[in-house]
Amino acid sequence: MREYALATGHTDGRYTAEEGDVLAPPGFAACFTVTRGGAGMWADTELGAHWNLVHGSQEYSYHRPVRVGDLLRCTPHINDIVDRGRMELLTLQVDCVDAATGEPVVTSRGTLIFFHQEP
Repeated sequence: MREYALATGHTDGRYTAEEGDVLAPPGFAACFTVTRGGAGMWADTELGAHWNLVHGSQEYSYHRPVRVGDLLRCTPHINDIVDRGRMELLTLQVDCVDAATGEPVVTSRGTLIFFHQEP
């Protein structure tokens, strides 16, 4: 997390400390919600997901800060799929909870825009 914080311009000691209670900087949740949280979607042949897409939006709701050492269990859900002619908009939500307590930590919601592949 410290390297991510420095790479993204966050110099606040809460994110870059060498020891103690180090917090994840805003946006770090993308490392495990966008890339890993929705990974199973690409293997779903019925869904028809493919890489011809644009990332339309992304938002996070933090229930508490993410800390170095947290073990989170993240569960993806497809909230909606809307057909817009040559495009489909897929809304994906990833709920991440503390693996030990089950308490909510962060919720990610994003929209992916898939362009229909030409036959």
